[in-house]
Amino acid sequence: MKSNKLNIFVCLTCGIAIFSLIFFTMGTDSLIKNILSLKLNWILVALACMVAFWLLESLALHILIKSTNKKFTYFKSLKVNMGGQYFHSITPFASGGQPFQAYYLNKQGVELGIAINCLVAKFIIYQLALVVVSVVLMVLRLSYFSEYVNNFSFLAIIGFVVNLTVMLWAVSLVFFKKTTRRVACFIIKILAKIHIVKNTESKIDYLDNELEKFSNCFHEMIKDIPSMLGAFGVSVLHLLAYMTVPYMIYRAFGLTEVDLITIVSAQAFVMLISSFIPIPGAGVGAEGAFYLFFNRFFPAEGQIGLALVLWRLITFYFTVLVGVFFAFGANKKTSKLEE
Repeated sequence: MKSNKLNIFVCLTCGIAIFSLIFFTMGTDSLIKNILSLKLNWILVALACMVAFWLLESLALHILIKSTNKKFTYFKSLKVNMGGQYFHSITPFASGGQPFQAYYLNKQGVELGIAINCLVAKFIIYQLALVVVSVVLMVLRLSYFSEYVNNFSFLAIIGFVVNLTVMLWAVSLVFFKKTTRRVACFIIKILAKIHIVKNTESKIDYLDNELEKFSNCFHEMIKDIPSMLGAFGVSVLHLLAYMTVPYMIYRAFGLTEVDLITIVSAQAFVMLISSFIPIPGAGVGAEGAFYLFFNRFFPAEGQIGLALVLWRLITFYFTVLVGVFFAFGANKKTSKLEE
């Protein structure tokens, strides 16, 4: 709980610092002028895209859970996903979402091994969808961003390498069981030496048992090709819904010169770069990447600053605000189940 409070404090501090810098730089007159010029209908469409992102991501998870648990409802999948979004947003490297989701799924009657398998499968499919979508968009707009963004190739390569590494690591848990076991055993022995873990042999036996169940369950799951393809297709759509948000903000300023694909491509590259920022919510790094890729699209004084604030409010703080209700609502219900 203390670590969550610290993470929230870091997120808020980064946000306040960035927003304050932007507003002081813009000046009151420029800020008021740009706010009054905004078209509210496009802001509402941006919010709708974000809601579509949540609903589609929940659907991708639901497809995978449904393949193993026919009675699991979509609304439960939505609660699991949104609670995970909250912890995903406030933890370094977005590492807190999956543990919460596994815990909540288990409390809802899904076996822990199956829950972890569904979440690992969803994570691999998400990473694969992000890489595929980004590669397609890079091919379409490579020359444009190479010309106008300094060190674009370097940043893009780092982003791809990080996301591919993470995806391959997740895949290795399933398909390279012996290697995974060696690494896990090494970590257990190190923890035992510093007196964090006791009963080393029993822990290794437990690890062997869980790895075996995990591997067998995952191999059975991936045989369900329709579910895998369905989850991948929905993941592509949910990424595109998220990547479209900046375009709606762009149109809210009354701007039309830049096409949809270019702006969606810019958002894809922002996501790739933000993925290796360790601060909760990718604070500062996400804003910096957005400014780097979108500065050219907002030519008038103060527009890029206000666009950045709107983008961050809609894509991050809006998610945290909605997700916290699902997260703490889930905690209350699961605590009642345990009583």
